[in-house]
Amino acid sequence: MPLGNFMKYIFKLKFIVVLLVLFTGINQISAQKKAFETPNFIEFIEAKLEKTYKIKLSQICPIETNLAAKRVFADYGAIFVSNNGGKLPAKCIFEDDAQVSVFQTAANPQTENIGGTQITLQKPAMEALLKARDEAAKKGLRITPRGGAIAGSRSFADTYRLWNSRFSPALNYWTKRGKISRAEAEAAKKLPVPEQVARVLEWEDRGFYFSTGFDKSILYSVAAPGASQHIFMLALDVQQFGDKRVRDILAANGWFQTVQSDLPHFTFIGVSEAELPKLGLKPVTSGGQKFWIPNL
Repeated sequence: MPLGNFMKYIFKLKFIVVLLVLFTGINQISAQKKAFETPNFIEFIEAKLEKTYKIKLSQICPIETNLAAKRVFADYGAIFVSNNGGKLPAKCIFEDDAQVSVFQTAANPQTENIGGTQITLQKPAMEALLKARDEAAKKGLRITPRGGAIAGSRSFADTYRLWNSRFSPALNYWTKRGKISRAEAEAAKKLPVPEQVARVLEWEDRGFYFSTGFDKSILYSVAAPGASQHIFMLALDVQQFGDKRVRDILAANGWFQTVQSDLPHFTFIGVSEAELPKLGLKPVTSGGQKFWIPNL
C-alpha cells in the first residue's frame, strides 16, 4: 500500500476510534444521568404498592376520582415512601376515630417524655428521634416538641378540631360577604368529612380561601381530617425548626421536612438524604429551608 494511502487509512481509523469513544462517553453520561433522575412520585408509589403489597394506589388514595385525596397525596404523600420498619397507612384519609384507633394500636406505638411532653410515635421513628436528641445534646442543642402532645401522634378528633378552627371562621367570613349562601353553609356543616373537604376545595377553586388569613388554601394551615401525617405517628412538630444544625441532625437520623407550608413539621422517612430522590421526592428550598416533596 502506498504510504499516502496508508496514512489516510490510519487517519480514518483514528477518526472512527474517536467517534466511538465520544459515543460511548455520551451513552455513559446519559445512563448516569438517568440513574440519578428523580422518578415520578405517582409511578414510583404505584410500582412499590404493586410489588410489595399487591394492591393499587387507587385502593389507598383515589387521586383520579377524589379531589381531596389528590390534594392530600400531593401535599402529604411523602409518608408513603417511608422505609422505617414500621407500619404504613392503608389509606390516605381515615374517616373516623375507630379507623384511626385500629391503625395506631397495630402500629407499635412508643411513648416517651420529650422535653417535658409525652410524645407518641411509631417505635422506629421514636428510636431515631431519641438518637437525634442525644447527638444534639452533645453539641449543646435541644430538639423538643412544639405545641404539646399533638406535636407527635394525633387522633381523628384532634385533626377534626384543627380543621374546624379554620373551617368554621372561614365559612362565616364568606357567608357574611355573600360569597357563600347560608343554605350552602348549613349544608356544608352537615356533610361527611370527606365530602366536606371536597366542598371546601371546590370553593377555594373559586377564590374563597379557608386559611386563617382567607388568602390561601386551608391545606396550607391544616391537614384534612383523617389525613394528617401525625395520625400515622411518623411526624413531629419541632420547636427548633429554624436552627439549621438541628435540621441537619434530624436529617442524619431520617427526619425531613416534607410539607412545604409547614415549617416546624418533620416526617420520619428513615433513609439517608442521598436516597430521597430515588423514592420520587425532590428538594425544594423555601424560606432558606429544604423540603423534600413528591415529584409530580
